[in-house]
Amino acid sequence: MKKTAACFALCLCLTIALAARAPQQAPQPKPEDVLKNLVLVENIQPVPEKMKAGFEAITGKDSVTLLSYISSDLLEGRETATRGFELAAEYAASLFSLWKLKPAGDAPGIPAGRRALAAFGPGGSQGMSPQEKTFLQGLALKETLDGSTEISLESRAGSTVKSRIFSPGIDFAGEGVPNETVEAPVVFAGYGIIEKEIGYNDFKGLDVKGKIVLILTEAPGKNDPKSPFQLNKELKEKYFPAAPRFPFRRGGFNKLQEIDKLGPAAVLQVAAYGKDSDLFKQMSAPARPFSDERPTNEPRRRLALPGGGRMPFERFMGITISREMANAILESTGQKIEDLQKKIDAATKPASMEIPGARLSVRTVSSSKLVQCRNVLGFIEGSDPVLKNEVVVVGAHLDHLGRRGDYIFNGADDNGSGAVGVMNLARAFAANPQKPKRSVLFCLWTGEEEGLLGSRYYVRNPAFPLEKTVAYLNLDMISRPYDEAALERASRMFNIPAGKDLVKKITPADFLAVSFSAGDGLADILKEANQHVGLDLFLRESSGRSGRDMGGSDHSSFASVKIPWMFCIAAMTEDYHQTSDSVEKVSGELMEKISRLNYLAAYALADR
Repeated sequence: MKKTAACFALCLCLTIALAARAPQQAPQPKPEDVLKNLVLVENIQPVPEKMKAGFEAITGKDSVTLLSYISSDLLEGRETATRGFELAAEYAASLFSLWKLKPAGDAPGIPAGRRALAAFGPGGSQGMSPQEKTFLQGLALKETLDGSTEISLESRAGSTVKSRIFSPGIDFAGEGVPNETVEAPVVFAGYGIIEKEIGYNDFKGLDVKGKIVLILTEAPGKNDPKSPFQLNKELKEKYFPAAPRFPFRRGGFNKLQEIDKLGPAAVLQVAAYGKDSDLFKQMSAPARPFSDERPTNEPRRRLALPGGGRMPFERFMGITISREMANAILESTGQKIEDLQKKIDAATKPASMEIPGARLSVRTVSSSKLVQCRNVLGFIEGSDPVLKNEVVVVGAHLDHLGRRGDYIFNGADDNGSGAVGVMNLARAFAANPQKPKRSVLFCLWTGEEEGLLGSRYYVRNPAFPLEKTVAYLNLDMISRPYDEAALERASRMFNIPAGKDLVKKITPADFLAVSFSAGDGLADILKEANQHVGLDLFLRESSGRSGRDMGGSDHSSFASVKIPWMFCIAAMTEDYHQTSDSVEKVSGELMEKISRLNYLAAYALADR
């Protein structure tokens, strides 16, 4: 395993792929309300006897032991639909079998290509007993390789028509949707921002639906201390963060996500405060990790559920173009991108407009095929003869980013740790003599890194009816504790007021943010469970239908079908999506505590 940062090209690909799962910015609550969401425990209470055996079966030592295999080089980063992921899935399935869970996957002995048909025939999997199933739920995915995007411009001025073809890797960087073509008129939307608080709206009076939108990155007034985007502390942090944000996945504002809600056909962006020479340097640089000379040039790979529609935001979004290309698009206006930017910055007023006679064509050509992958599903049957037909689902994604040449993205924290958390709970429920009234289903998902593919497939093909599914608990990145600096950053992000006596009592290593759906009584369950664990919890209630305002992980798939959900995530570190995310850096103690918290919460949900 080579512990280096990922290469620029890989980071660019990951940024584009992860944008589809970007969480929306949640509204900031008042400081006094935030303090009510902090749950600190003065004296840890004994665990109720009926849950005690399972609770004590969860240990940090066992957690690290399981994770050492899950994140080993042998599994090659567990990329979806690869040998490494299959090894991880088979390992988890063997443990479920060892712990005497009941299988909830497909029928055994059915060839992968015929699995879907078998469900509808005599004796198909929909009517099978658990003894006739396996722990593996197969799904077909559409794999797309070698995407190549072409952009051409047609400009009309009276009877004169000009055409120009732009070159990928010179005029622009980024890719669009595989095997699709978009042809549409072009509009210029300034910085692509709506900020009602300061009366700024680049889209006022501008129809962008179905059109190609050209924007500047960042916001007006980056170098002007008198700009309202500088004077307003929240806006300054939103558009000009002091430190680079982690790639989209776990939070923070994403301008493209907001623009996508307006229904454009595509968005092209040009660097507001950069030079073409900077973009050319990046695009011409050899694809290699920052600290090693070995190149890792490999074709990009995308996976999707065939015939399942798209995730929101999966369009031609955020293709970065040069200023030269932007000026070519704007030629019919008689203005250059520099002129428009200066006009906006000087007055802090939009200069949005339709670009007369300009029509762009964006086309991506790729090769595709179907591949097979699998979720892992096993359950503990409930003790009540009626309520056992209802289920609490506990899940985590098992996949990660795989390998690029000799560089393996082991994914110990993301999300070997969450997968081990699910295994911890499965073993705990199996070891506990007294079972809850309802059944508990344990799921390890494939394809989360590709767009929540495994969990999205499950909610369309559930092992238990969705109307009988009581709640979903999601574990993602539960092994890295906060330190003082990380806690300070989190306090700002969560709007926790500094200097309060309650806040000063937080132990960084015990801090945990838990998000959950509103109106389902989950806060009380978490508070009660934590009395026996002693974490310093920060509870984040979501009122959004999709759950994406609290992070784009697998809970979003269940939120989309209106199932109550919880989502645990520990500290985000600089190792996120890097080859340096290795088992040596995890905290077994934190994994133990978070697993125990979720065990008690899942038991309470299944037994109430």
